[in-house]
Amino acid sequence: MTLLRVASAFALTSLLALTGCSTSIESYEESSVSMGSPEIAYTEDMAVEMDMARAEDSAGSFEPDIIRTGYLSLSVDSPSDTADDMTEIVEAAGGRIASRSDYTPVDYGQPSSYLEARIPYDVLDATVQSLQELGEVQEVSLNTVDVSLQKVDLDARIQVLEAAIARLNELLAEAATTSDLISVESALSERQAELDSLQSQRDYLSDQTLFATLSISLITPENAMPADPDGFLDGIVRGWESILAFFAGTIVWAGILVPWLGLVAVVVLVTLVVRRIRRGRLKGENTEG
Repeated sequence: MTLLRVASAFALTSLLALTGCSTSIESYEESSVSMGSPEIAYTEDMAVEMDMARAEDSAGSFEPDIIRTGYLSLSVDSPSDTADDMTEIVEAAGGRIASRSDYTPVDYGQPSSYLEARIPYDVLDATVQSLQELGEVQEVSLNTVDVSLQKVDLDARIQVLEAAIARLNELLAEAATTSDLISVESALSERQAELDSLQSQRDYLSDQTLFATLSISLITPENAMPADPDGFLDGIVRGWESILAFFAGTIVWAGILVPWLGLVAVVVLVTLVVRRIRRGRLKGENTEG
């Protein structure tokens, strides 16, 4: 009788433990689902607080909250050689050339080069100034975008998911049945996928803030935009140059039209010969008649 009571008590205790474990998994899944995409109203104060916390945690690894982009267009004699010089300047500043394309025409047109440079944000202004000295500036612009709130949002979501994954790992170790194990592993894989996605976004945002993106266009003086005349004499020179350019263009078009005029002359000559032959035949028929 005593043995039966002990066995019943042990079975009841095991059942309660399994029920409690299953209930904790279900309740945590519901709470973790609600925490997976928290609706948090971030403010400027929160952004400042998290920036201060990051600065205290990692004093030697400051990360800016601004994305800087720019565009630079230069008129140079040799775009390809200037692109090589720009590559050396960018690499000396600690940056890199993300992409480059050189256009070298064979028959007509002017050569050109296009580069996309990634430059450390803290030396962007000095580097752009050095690049401008390699040619005549056609256009230059620098833009900034504040992404501090986006970084705060990503950091908060990453912290929530890391806490959820830590708790799910604890439940995974405590799972006693196959169904509990499958439930925990499913929830854990979902949270891990979300965490990997957010960390990728965070890494991309960090790269964009640490390195500015500068698009560079190199063209020859022939393709450069003409500057406004500085005075009366400059206007006379520009007018004379336009007259010469007009006559030069007229001569080119005349050369292009000469072969076509020859072809038209041949067609007209053949047409006249055919008409004369037909007229001669008609006259012969009328005479015989």
